Amino acid sequence: MAKNRQAATAFILEQLEKLLPGNSDTARYKTYLEGLSNPAFDQYMQDLASGKKYLTLTAPNFGKTNLNLERNYALADELGISFHHRLWMEGDEDTPTYLTPIPYLVVKLPFRLASQRLDKKKSIPKTQRVVNPLTGQPTGDSKGAAISYPELRVCAAMGLEKTMVELMKYRGGDARGNAALNASLMRTGRANQETLKHFASGVESTATLKTFLTSAMLRSTL
Repeated sequence: MAKNRQAATAFILEQLEKLLPGNSDTARYKTYLEGLSNPAFDQYMQDLASGKKYLTLTAPNFGKTNLNLERNYALADELGISFHHRLWMEGDEDTPTYLTPIPYLVVKLPFRLASQRLDKKKSIPKTQRVVNPLTGQPTGDSKGAAISYPELRVCAAMGLEKTMVELMKYRGGDARGNAALNASLMRTGRANQETLKHFASGVESTATLKTFLTSAMLRSTL
């Protein structure tokens, strides 16, 4: 047990030092691991193996050494770890499920919830009658929420094409399409984009931009 514990401790400290030479965490982990009782050390190793806990590394700005991609990949190869994997992409009615021909970088990263999902950030519109004439979008008392470009990219990454069409078209300035959407929801409790497209008139902000360009003597394909 003692030899295994010493070997495990030495391995962890060695990898931390290889990842960022001269880092302060190596000494911190050495003190922490050597101070654990045998049962606590065994439990900590099990938590690391199961992913319940992780080793952390502090890389301060303007330090003597910095994290380095080449060093990271070299250490990963040494440990038999691959950061790149081929992915199964789930299909829809137009595209079958397929395995990507090339591997992509897959890493765990922190994320934050969009503010619209927080209760204190929610906004409930009072009416549906106030519309910006330049964009066709609800404004004032009728404005409930907005979607940002980063949030739209999240939708694209998750394959939510239908959601993007609804948010950017039928709820984003297509007056006739939005009217058909609301009418369908009021009458049946549901709506279908295949049906709505027959009522769509185009997003008003596109027509407004075309008018601005035409007024400036600029021809466009909008």
